[in-house]
Amino acid sequence: MMVFMMNLCDDVHAPFATSVTTACLSLLLCCITVPGNILICIAILKDPYQELSTSFNYFVLQLAFSDVIVGIFTEPAFVVWHIREALGHGVSGTIWIVHLTFFISCTASLLSLTALTLDRHLTIVTIRRKFSTRSVVLICALIWFLSLTIPLVYFATGFYLFAFIFANTAVITTFVIVTFSYCQIHYKLRVQVSRWRSFCQDRIVSKAMAMEKQLTRSFSLILMCFILCLIPSCVMIYMINLCNDCDCILIHWLRDLQFLLTLVNCSMNQFLYAWRMPNFRKAVAAIVCGRSSAPQSDIPSTPLTPTLSSNRSSRNETLTEEFTSSIRYKNTSYTRDDIDDAANGNLVEQLENYRCITYV
Repeated sequence: MMVFMMNLCDDVHAPFATSVTTACLSLLLCCITVPGNILICIAILKDPYQELSTSFNYFVLQLAFSDVIVGIFTEPAFVVWHIREALGHGVSGTIWIVHLTFFISCTASLLSLTALTLDRHLTIVTIRRKFSTRSVVLICALIWFLSLTIPLVYFATGFYLFAFIFANTAVITTFVIVTFSYCQIHYKLRVQVSRWRSFCQDRIVSKAMAMEKQLTRSFSLILMCFILCLIPSCVMIYMINLCNDCDCILIHWLRDLQFLLTLVNCSMNQFLYAWRMPNFRKAVAAIVCGRSSAPQSDIPSTPLTPTLSSNRSSRNETLTEEFTSSIRYKNTSYTRDDIDDAANGNLVEQLENYRCITYV
């Protein structure tokens, strides 16, 4: 019976094709993961247009940094280890390095994804609450503390049992949080569209409905990537630990495939989040082209809030004027929340938050 063995099939040499395939794919993923995420980190840190200093973008930075760690340490370790395995060298003594870097980096990546999702949920569902910069720093510190300490359980349980625990906690919990949060955000947006339709002009409602469609498409991409990568990885972990009739060749293939699927998800994060946001693409273009700041003609004469560019401020002033005008001249009933939205400019903030979430 091969259930939860610490050294399952470690004494059986993996097929040559398995080792070569894993090494080649790990090298390819490394080439995809590292450059893109490094550019994202540089773009947020330099912030040439002063548009990226938000709690959400700081969590994007944390996610990108976690994936850079995956690309710099975990994937190269996979390449070297599997090349040595393919050449017939003894690798059992160094396998713990590969496993530990995998669990540390992937735990950090999944926790960062969870924090990023919760930030969007907090901003959209409870519009007046956001993470402060201090809270973001503390959360990021907590993410790395957990990422560096939890995988140490691996030394007591062995790879296969810890992978089983990892699949049932980190992966499934992240999947549930991401799904729940985006469903709540989508519901909140539908409720707001209904409220705005009762007293706003059609232009504002049509913009909100377009955002709803973009949000649905964005969430579908995120959920599809998660389902295609991490759910099969969890299934493979279950098969490895609970299959009594699986031979060691199949075990080796399942072991490497579940590694690779998790690494693919880390490589895809940059395309699902940062690279879909126009502000990031504009900042990266400025950095690559050697522009350290916005052109002088684009710099407004009056100070702006940290999360709004001059173009967005102008657009939001127009939307706010339309919103308050429609309340003033249209004979309709509205709630105290609606009055507060118009008086305090919360419509502007709501529209900006929804516009941001549609790109992620």
